[in-house]
Amino acid sequence: MRILDVGHGNSAVIWDGTTCSVVDVAPGDLVKSELQRLGCVRIEHLVVSHSDSDHAGGAGNVIVDDARTIGTVWYNADGDKNTAVWERLHRAIYTRKRMGGLDGHQAIHTEIGQELHNGRAWLEVVHPSIVMAGTGPTKRHRTLGRLTANTVSVVVKVHLDKVPAVLLAADIDAVALRALEEVESDLSAPVLVFPHHGGRPGHADPARFAERMTQLVAPKVVVFSILSGGRTNNPHPDVVAAVRKAAPDAHIACTQVSRHCHSLAGPLPDDHLAAGEAAGRSKGRCCVGSLTVTKTDAGLEFEPLLPEHALFVSQHVNAPMCRTPVLPMPRVGDAPGC
Repeated sequence: MRILDVGHGNSAVIWDGTTCSVVDVAPGDLVKSELQRLGCVRIEHLVVSHSDSDHAGGAGNVIVDDARTIGTVWYNADGDKNTAVWERLHRAIYTRKRMGGLDGHQAIHTEIGQELHNGRAWLEVVHPSIVMAGTGPTKRHRTLGRLTANTVSVVVKVHLDKVPAVLLAADIDAVALRALEEVESDLSAPVLVFPHHGGRPGHADPARFAERMTQLVAPKVVVFSILSGGRTNNPHPDVVAAVRKAAPDAHIACTQVSRHCHSLAGPLPDDHLAAGEAAGRSKGRCCVGSLTVTKTDAGLEFEPLLPEHALFVSQHVNAPMCRTPVLPMPRVGDAPGC
């Protein structure tokens, strides 16, 4: 499995041989290039967690690309989303289905009644429930209250050869996390791709949310998928501090270096990065870059090697939040959300 550095957004590719599955496609052609590099001739499952552009913006281009066939596109309707990106997704599904090479599309929730397998990998749908997915984003629900696109975004736990490996938490907020706790969902996984890029979880306290999220997953590795120097300035220091408090021994890795950690006066070296696509590589902004997680007889292995990433951080990053005590610091350029 490869957690791709796409800048501000999320994309992950799971493969076993020449068959792949994809969870989220950020804007641009990076996912298509990675699929080509891997020699993927079929996408068994393409999951779009929710309608935001940084998760769905490139899905249409992948769907209409006839370089490979597609099994099922999984996504939920969002009647509140009136964007060109969301319309392009629908038109791409319609076009590819008519031209051939796409089996079909379905809604996705915890009650779909089937398992999403990709060779020896299993994509377990952890959220949303059919109630939330069927309701969709709404300003006022009779019992659930306000549901945003983030609240109902799809959470997937990826198992590699029957071993839990990575929790892809999309952009879930505190409302979604509370719903997961109420049904006692098993969120535990060695790797957590932290929700909302380490940004604010709706109107909830970010530190409390981050601490509880981390406690429930109990990760060994926490990944923040971010754009270096982006307007949202993620991950927030309060979030990183809470993750470190809840999982003091976890390895924390941002796909690109955060402005909270480094001045970005010049390009950073990239000799520690894994081979393959990484959006920050060309500008020297990668931290861990794209992270590959592989199941072996010895357990899960990572590329880049985590010790090499830790050495890179200690040698080249000015004030890494993930390694030094996190002190209160001014939030230059913080935006209210992402």
